[in-house]
Amino acid sequence: MSSRIFAVTPQDALPTFARLYSCTEPDFAGMVDQMTAAWLVRDKAGEVLGALGLRPSPSHGAEVMGGAFPGSAQQQAAIMLLQAALDAQPQLYAYAEADFLLAAALQAAGLRVFSAYTRMSGPLPTQSANVPDGFSIVALSKVTRLDDRMAAQLTYADRIGHTLFTAKDVASGAGGCDDTLSRLAYDASRLPAGICRAWLEGEQVSFSTPGVRLGVRETGLRQALILSVCEAARAAGATQLTLQAWGDTPEERADDLALGLDIEKEHPIYVSGS
Repeated sequence: MSSRIFAVTPQDALPTFARLYSCTEPDFAGMVDQMTAAWLVRDKAGEVLGALGLRPSPSHGAEVMGGAFPGSAQQQAAIMLLQAALDAQPQLYAYAEADFLLAAALQAAGLRVFSAYTRMSGPLPTQSANVPDGFSIVALSKVTRLDDRMAAQLTYADRIGHTLFTAKDVASGAGGCDDTLSRLAYDASRLPAGICRAWLEGEQVSFSTPGVRLGVRETGLRQALILSVCEAARAAGATQLTLQAWGDTPEERADDLALGLDIEKEHPIYVSGS
């Protein structure tokens, strides 16, 4: 075999990850800190053909990060990396990437399409939020209990495409989140049932589709959270919406498209195992 694979520390693979993702090493360092394993593939001359790392997932083993550089050896290198990763962790998910992790390589390694990452955009919806009976929705800025914020964020935990988080990630204003626009939902027992965190830049509001607790996802609470954030954003001067989704169902995607949004980016999510 003309190429060889090597298990390395994620930190050792950082320069290669930065090249794959076209970013600086400091920009990608936070991702590397979350990885539990990594591999490099080199050709017979010692040139690095690609790198792959595993980031733990709360719902499906680990997320695959990285891939192989374009070229004649790209497919073989990507498959070698994926096979090594599967030996270490049979349950994986990965995003098909046109530049460095092609769908053909994922399929050859035995992964199958499960869902997708999508980014939709369009005019800010103007419909009023219809909050289901027994639930209440409040501005995240009014939620001071860390336990409530953590419990609300956990509503994403069973969805493939979402990663582990810490208390720092849900703190007020984390990542530039606008807590006055963001919303948290409570059920009749005052237990967190859902969350939607938003960012505002000029007239553009952006957020991920809400997390909603398993067992109450058929209540309409998801759309109520979306429209509640939109109402707050409109009052703050927003006119345009960017909506991102990781691992949502086809039915949820159809509901989002019905709000007048268009898909501008889509990356299939592939999974291994059952």
